[in-house]
Amino acid sequence: MATIALYASKANKMSSLITDLGRSVRWFRDDIDDLSFSAAAVDSGVCDLTEVINSLRSSSDTQEAKAEALSDAAEKTEQFLEDVMDIDENAAEAINRSKNDFYDTYEYLRPDIEKSGWEKFWTGAKEWCKEHWKALATIGLVIAAVLVIVFTGGTAIGPIAALLITLSKGVLIGTLVGGVMGGIAGGLSPNSTFLQGLEGGAFGGALGGLLTAGIGSAVAGATGLASIADLSLLQNMLIGGTGDAFTSILTNLGDHFFKGDDISAGQYIFDALFSFGTGVLFTKLGDSLGNLIPPLKINGINKGRGSWKFDWMYDLANVGRNGRIMSRLSILKGLGAEFVDGVLDHGIEFFKSLTGEGWDAYKSWVSA
Repeated sequence: MATIALYASKANKMSSLITDLGRSVRWFRDDIDDLSFSAAAVDSGVCDLTEVINSLRSSSDTQEAKAEALSDAAEKTEQFLEDVMDIDENAAEAINRSKNDFYDTYEYLRPDIEKSGWEKFWTGAKEWCKEHWKALATIGLVIAAVLVIVFTGGTAIGPIAALLITLSKGVLIGTLVGGVMGGIAGGLSPNSTFLQGLEGGAFGGALGGLLTAGIGSAVAGATGLASIADLSLLQNMLIGGTGDAFTSILTNLGDHFFKGDDISAGQYIFDALFSFGTGVLFTKLGDSLGNLIPPLKINGINKGRGSWKFDWMYDLANVGRNGRIMSRLSILKGLGAEFVDGVLDHGIEFFKSLTGEGWDAYKSWVSA
């Protein structure tokens, strides 16, 4: 808004006020003229009013001059205000143009009062995406995993498709387990919330499941093993630690580039080493508990002929033979059976999440 516009209502009255004043002066002059005419009609023999008449005529001329001066002042005032308005509008336009150019260059400095409704919405959306990039990344990974299952189902899958299914199962199971356990651990932590734990745990689980499944498949293939299930304890420990270390590095990279967190090289290293250590430790813990606690076996799911696990393993072993295809239902059965097979590991994931919350709390305490 132009500056003069703030006072336009008052300024615009100046010309009319001066005009009204000039009109009053002319009315006063007319009254003087009437009085002068009346005085002239008086018989000079009765009363000599010559001096009065001359004085009235002089006063009438003076009032006429004043009226003309006021009329001229009103015109000049009106012209002055028009010039001021033009100059002020031009100045306001130049200022707004410079302001907009400045905010176009330094958008982050634009105050909310200068933003339109759409700009406020867009700014809020960008801030939300920056703050919750893990949730968006998790959704992307889950969608990709579901698409793999949808498009590989009904085909005679080859080695690449089989690997993609293994990775997809790792993502889906990791998202579910990591989200639930991370949410519970976050709810119990004084430095976090259930939703924060859910978001971080789901992302860590999805990415960790993807990396662990990928690294495990690569190691199994390189060592000539038939499947990931044939890996040794040491191999599983190293794979678990490596997957968690890379998950930590990628998480820190995301926080740095999306949220703008200032993360030092030392923190990258310490976080990666801590994650590697916990990955190795909890993999060993899971194996030890597995030797003490009988695995969960449910008839029809991961136990017995005709179970989900049996159907999945049979179809996987015979796919491609005589045109045999892999059904989506068989893939989902394999996913469910694998989830039940790893239920003990899923429980251990809760303690790993608590350890992670403790590590984050320690870092916050040190940096405070």
